[in-house]
Amino acid sequence: MIASPRLETGLRAFFTDMLGFDEIPQLVKDATLFPKFSAQVATDAQEQTLRTLVDLLLTYKGDYRDVFTTPKTFLTQSLGSIYRVPVANDGPNGGPDMWQPHTFADGDPRAGILSQVSFVALHSPPGRSSPTLRGKALRDIMLCQRVPPPPGNVEFKIVQDTNNPEYKTARARLDVHRTNPVCAGCHKLIDPMGLTLENFDGDGAYRTTENGVAIDSSGVLDGVSFKDAAGLGKAMHDNPATTSCVLSRMTAYGLGRTPGEADTAWVEKLKKDFEKAGYRIPDLMRDIAISPEFYRVAPADQKAASADSQTVVK
Repeated sequence: MIASPRLETGLRAFFTDMLGFDEIPQLVKDATLFPKFSAQVATDAQEQTLRTLVDLLLTYKGDYRDVFTTPKTFLTQSLGSIYRVPVANDGPNGGPDMWQPHTFADGDPRAGILSQVSFVALHSPPGRSSPTLRGKALRDIMLCQRVPPPPGNVEFKIVQDTNNPEYKTARARLDVHRTNPVCAGCHKLIDPMGLTLENFDGDGAYRTTENGVAIDSSGVLDGVSFKDAAGLGKAMHDNPATTSCVLSRMTAYGLGRTPGEADTAWVEKLKKDFEKAGYRIPDLMRDIAISPEFYRVAPADQKAASADSQTVVK
């Protein structure tokens, strides 16, 4: 099974599901603000991330944590226009959008999948960036830490007003928004992470200012401070919740249900073996597939409980 080409198909399917790429076909941007963004860019952005993951995790059998820090990826001419990277078209007969390997230089602001268009553009509204949506996605998707939805009566006017002459940056607007005690609790969890990605506009293009004001991209994740997106990637790499999260998601994906209380010992063993193997995804997939627990049928009451539960990794 590990040697089968279907392993790549399975890996792609898993990460397509985990990263919410079913929303990519509906991803649109304000054409006036983001004229380079198109349906082709959105499609290529998804494929870029999947190629990055397959290359690192399958071709080179790399450490899963490196998906947050790797400078290596693949680009097309469509993506190159967003990343401001010239992409040669070496395809037969000058075919459009041929994929080319690319490595961002040391010190480049882009590193890892969190700085790719598929993440920063997907978790942004059509006309602006969103530290809150991006921070929430980091907690929910990458760390398996559920963030509750905002109360129905919350006022977002200041946050959404990107032309406010007094609060010119997202950080300034969110600082005012957080003065509402109803909002402060959740924003404290997600904004310090999402603000680090503010150097990436709503379409994923890099910028250093917003409305003429320099962007402060410093942030904090679980007590670890950093100054930019590369620092966030390193903090995600080192956070034990990232590996616990992908293991929990992959186990649930294989079982077709959230692991229950009866699976605790098995999941803990998987975690230890995953760490021992250097956090290599193919080894984790194999360990799940050959485990006797994988074939055990859960009692009906356990299935019901699992279906109603939310996995939270702390």
